[in-house]
This record gives sequence, C-alpha cells and structure tokens, in this order.
Amino acid sequence: MSSAGFAQVMPLGAQHEGELERLLLGLDMASRIIRFNCAASDAYLLQHLQRALTTATWIAGVFIERRLCGLVEVYDLEPAGTVEAAFLVEQTCRRRGFGTALLQAAIKWATESDRTVFRMWFSRGNWPMRKLASNAQARLDLVSDEVLADITIAPVAGKGRPG
Repeated sequence: MSSAGFAQVMPLGAQHEGELERLLLGLDMASRIIRFNCAASDAYLLQHLQRALTTATWIAGVFIERRLCGLVEVYDLEPAGTVEAAFLVEQTCRRRGFGTALLQAAIKWATESDRTVFRMWFSRGNWPMRKLASNAQARLDLVSDEVLADITIAPVAGKGRPG
C-alpha cells in the first residue's frame, strides 16, 4: 500500500516559510544538484525560497502528519496558458507516491485555472522525474542534456475555453 494515501497535499504560502526553509536546507548535496542543477549553497536556497514565495503562480506541499516532505512550484510561462513545474521530495519520503500526488494536484490546479500546457524540465539522469513524466503521458524531448516534458491539458468538460 502506498504511503501517499495518508499524505495531504495543500497549497502553500508565506505562512509556511519555516517548513519550506527546513525542507530546502535539509537537502543533501546530490539532491541540490539534481533539483537546482548546481551545488546550491544554503544562501542560494534561501534566495530561491524568497523568489518562489513572491513569483510562483502556485505552490503546494505534501504533508505527512503535519510535516512537509515535498513540494511543487508552478510558474506561468509564455505563451499564455503554459506553466512550468518544479518538484522536490525529501530523500526519506521518496518512492512512496508523493511525487505522483504532487503532480496530480498540480495538473488539477492547472486544469481548473485554464492552463493548456504543463511543462517540466529536468536533467537527463533524473530517472524518478522521467518515470513521473512518463506515467503522466508527457511528451518527452531531449534538449541538450535536459529533458523537456510537456503534458497537454484538456479543457474541463462543459467549461470550454475562450476562442
């Protein structure tokens, strides 16, 4: 049985800054390199957190017993209707379905917010993200040394999109 069934995904904001800081600063160096494509220092992570809290379109986290163990940041892109998502799941919480829970919540949010393309970029060697994207039927393209994964979002039935 997947532990994700006991997890709660919820939107995050400035009131969760302490938990977000704990999650980011708790990353080991390998996780920092995979997520940020560099050996991100604590100062870099704190700057990233402040930028995310002020510029992300939507942030959500997955909690286990009131402890944040993963997050997704979603940013609007051009062309209009396109969003890019970045994921992070704490080392001790991986392989338990939390990435999938975050992805499903983010796609649901994007669908309800009239977005049309859900995009993820990740390093070529990030096999968990490749699997997550593949399971979501994303179209995968190799660009330089990174993978671009796009998921086309269908309109909500009966809602329609402006023409």
